[in-house]
Parts: sequence; structure tokens; C-alpha cells
Amino acid sequence: MPLEGIFVKKAPPISSRAGDFGGAPALFVNGAPFPAAAYMTYLEEYGDWRAFAEAGYRLFSVPVLFAGRWISATERFRPFHAGIFDQKDSPDFSSLDASVARILAACPEAYIIPRVNLSMPLWWVREHPRSVDGAGVRELLFAPEYRETAAGMLRETLRHICGSPYASHIAALQLAGGNTEEWFHFDLRGGCCENAVPAFHAYLEKHRPGCGFSGLPDLSLLKGAGPYHNSAHLRAYLDFANESVAETVCLLCAAAKEETGGRLAVGVFYGYSLEVASPLYGTHALGRVLDCESVDFICSPNSYIGVRDPAADWTEMYPADSVRLHGKLCMQECDIRTFLTRPLYEAAPEYDPGKNLAAPIWQGLASKELSLDMLRKAFCRQLVKGNGFWWFDMWGGWYRDPDLMAELGRMRAVYAAAPAGNRAGVSEIAVFTDETANRDLTECGLRNLPFEQRRALGVMGAPYDIYDLRDFGAVCGRYRAVLFASAVPTEDLRRAADDCRKNGIPCLSAAESLRTFTAAELRALCRAAGVHIWCETDDIVYVNESFIAVCAVTPGEKTLRFGRVRAFRELLSGSGLSGVSDTVRLTLRANETRLFALG
Repeated sequence: MPLEGIFVKKAPPISSRAGDFGGAPALFVNGAPFPAAAYMTYLEEYGDWRAFAEAGYRLFSVPVLFAGRWISATERFRPFHAGIFDQKDSPDFSSLDASVARILAACPEAYIIPRVNLSMPLWWVREHPRSVDGAGVRELLFAPEYRETAAGMLRETLRHICGSPYASHIAALQLAGGNTEEWFHFDLRGGCCENAVPAFHAYLEKHRPGCGFSGLPDLSLLKGAGPYHNSAHLRAYLDFANESVAETVCLLCAAAKEETGGRLAVGVFYGYSLEVASPLYGTHALGRVLDCESVDFICSPNSYIGVRDPAADWTEMYPADSVRLHGKLCMQECDIRTFLTRPLYEAAPEYDPGKNLAAPIWQGLASKELSLDMLRKAFCRQLVKGNGFWWFDMWGGWYRDPDLMAELGRMRAVYAAAPAGNRAGVSEIAVFTDETANRDLTECGLRNLPFEQRRALGVMGAPYDIYDLRDFGAVCGRYRAVLFASAVPTEDLRRAADDCRKNGIPCLSAAESLRTFTAAELRALCRAAGVHIWCETDDIVYVNESFIAVCAVTPGEKTLRFGRVRAFRELLSGSGLSGVSDTVRLTLRANETRLFALG
């Protein structure tokens, strides 16, 4: 689509940042808080830009590819569109311009977040054989040549954007790379191959001088019979495999900040320590990214726990309250399947001719009613936790129904009004995980304890905050009770547990029990600590100072206990239910979600 006729005039460029508003980080655009509720699709020709604009959405995300390649290491799929740098020394920004033009034709007032995929084109891979993975297919994320080239391409792309007539519509930047755009190593094996040796040894010289390690470690030790591999060499490589990816992310974000004069907020997918157990993915160094001043927001999809089990709480994949503690905005990818969702090979067979994406996770939901329930559940979590989010209509058409769009419009209106109230949390229990712990474990069940513990946490009836262990000293005094969810009894964890006991803070530790705790055990911990329990019936409850939502895991009567007399008013459902009380009693069907504003 041509740009001519879409832009009336070239307005001044946008400035954006993350900042506190009402007790939680928010997106600020041109100095004012802006509703970070967006829409995105991979397949733009099948997208519903206009429908979302008519529903009130003004923030959109668009994929931008450096290389016309699929987002993972496989090449069995057709890429979404051509890459900017597919032809050496001849960058072509026409696909980017057309994508922006498509959105602005549907919504002239749109703000846009380019999702810039910094993967390398084929010509680069062929010219840099020592900077690619063991299969010789994709770039090593820690290779100096990759960092240098990606930063250069990023700067060139940003110069094009900032000099374009649509510069005044670009509200922020999301930098994506690695496998599935989430900064995973493409081989999901830590990039462990002979080409990694120079970078690994440079890391050792800087961080472990004199360690005496040479060559690569034996990854087969991760399949050992016991829970620990006890290899200092392997541990060093796993540290490198994670910290070097975080360093790459920070370097590229810094390049984006510098090229835009620090004017735009920049964010990334990273830090999936709650979702990804394997340290070979490279995502377990979130602390490095949170210390980076060039990063404004952290992203992940909603949890895939239980293959998106409707009865589970779909949390962030990272310790979100550590992100908030460091002043960063949490931005969630709500790729919520609906009754209209079809696998890619059905929705757009030209992109997946081999019918590869056939697993249950790619299938749609059973009914429109369940679709509305799941959209509402996902939304209520983002609203109450103070997250930004985007509806990710992957292949297009997932939300192409008048009832779904009406609901999404109501959600956007509620979200846009929310910052006027108090967005502060009310959690009295803190959960701590340790993103470094799994570097010591073999591929045993203990790795999965933080992942599985979220099931019971989600239905214990009390809101909780979740942090990485490195933030324990900064926040422990705010809470009445503590749960340590990691299974490795590190010195830092022992010290933290001792500190809790010394100060009379009741706590439970997975490193001591070597198991997850049930919802009943967690409620007992809460009662022992004087933590208020908002719901006793093993249902999902989200609460902050301004809102409470309940998502029914089972059908029946539910009682929400406010702890004091509160004014309440139901939102979204149209029931008009309101009043002043210390309790609300509801009869709900399974998966039903209800949301209330609190006075």
C-alpha cells in the first residue's frame, strides 16, 4: 500500500518511556500516560486493523523482518514477508512502509510499535561460517560479528523510520531475535558448538580468569541420573550461555536508544525462568537486563501451563514483580485462542504447506462462550497487575466476531480508565524463584517446581507477588509470608530463609521439601501469617486497590471477602451489580470471570 495520501503533515516525533503512575509502571507517550492495550497479527493481509480501531484501540504492533526467514530454526515455513536486508548492500524498506501504511489507512490516529526481528539473512550466514550454530543455519547470539551486524542494521532501519513521514506514529520499539523471536538460542542447546569456543573463552578470561577450562563442556552431563551435575566447567558454560544473550540484548537496546536520542521506549522478550526450565535456552539472566537503563519493558506470552488449561492462571513467564521493582513495564502477549482459531496450515496454507503446526496448542477453543471467558480472564490479569498487553491475532481472524469485538472494546475502555485510580497491589505474600538455580540441575523433575507451583498459587485465594531471589533484601520487609519456589538450596536461598525465620516471617521452601505445595498448604501459610484470604474455594482471584476479579475453576457459589466494607460495582458483564459490603456472593459456571471496581 503506498504512503501517499495517508499523511496530512509530518508531525514532530513521539517521545515515550515507562514510568510510575498510580502505583505501577505505565507507558508514557509525549509525557502523558497512554493505554498500552494493542493489537497485532503476523499475517497482515488477514488482520483486523479496522475492527480494532473501531473498538477503540489506538496502539498497534507490526512485524519487521531483517531477513525473510521463519522465526525459528526450521525452514519448512514461508516467512511472513520479505526481509529488509535479504539483498546484500540493497536494503528494501518497502515491506515496512507498506505495513505501517496498512495500519494508518485503518486508523489514522494509530500509534505503532515495530516488532523488529534482528535475525540474519542467508547471505550473512554464508559469509560468516564461524558465527553460526552447529547446524550452520542460524547466527550465534553471542557472536561479536552478529552483534556488530545486527546493531548496524538496526541503526539503518531506525534512521529510515525516524526520517519517514510516519515517524510521528512510532510510539516504542520491541527488539526481537533468536528462536521464536524470544532471544532463545536457535539450537536450544546454548549455542554449544566449536564456533562458540572463542566467545566462551573470552567470557572466562573476563569473569573466571585462571579457571583452567578449555574447550566445551559435556552437555550429556545434564542427562545424569542424580539431580545435580557437579561440573564446574558445565556450570561456567551455562552461565555464559545465559549472560551472553542478556549482554547482546542490552547492547542492541543501547544502540536503539542512541540512534533515537533516547526518545523511544525499548523492550524485549526475555527472562522466562518461570516457564522454561532448561538453562540451554539462554533466557535465565533477567537480572542483567533489568539493570540495563536502555530497556523500558519486558515481554512474554501468557503462560502455556497445561497447554493453556482454562482452569489455570496464565501468569507472566518471568518474575514480573522484579520487573516492576526495577521500574520496567510488563507487556504481555495475549495470544488467546478462540473458537475461530485454526492452525496455520488451515488458516493460510501457503505459509505452512507441510501441516507442521498441528499440536493441540494451535487448535481453537470449543465455543464462543469459552472464548469470551478466556479473553476476560487474560484481560483481568493484565488490568489488575498493571501490565500493558497486546491481543496477538497470530494468523488473523481469531477475533472476527461481533460479540468478541464488543467485549474487546469494553475491555479497552475499562483499561483506559484504570490509571485514574489507584493501581497499587495489595499482596501480602511474596514468592521467590532463582533464575540461576537450574544451571546446577540435571534434566530432573526438580527443574519444574517453579513452573508447576503456579497452579496452586493461582487458586490459593490470596494475591501474591513474584520476584527473583536477588531482590529478596529489597522487598522482604513488605510481606507477611514468603514462599521459596526454587528447588536448589543455594547459599543465597538458605540465607534468605534464615532471615525470614529470624524476623518471624512464616515461610515455606521447595528446596527443603523438594515438592510443590498445595493450595490448602499455601492458605495455611497465609493464615499463620495473618494474610487476608479473599476467596476460599480454589478459584483464581486477582486483586489490587481498585479492582477484584474472580475466575471460576469449578461451578458453584463463590464468596469474595474484602476484609472491610467496600463499595463495589461490576464491570464488563452488564449486570449492574453494585453495593456496599464486606463480601460479594456469586453463583458462577466453570471458567466464568467477573470483574468489579472497588471503592
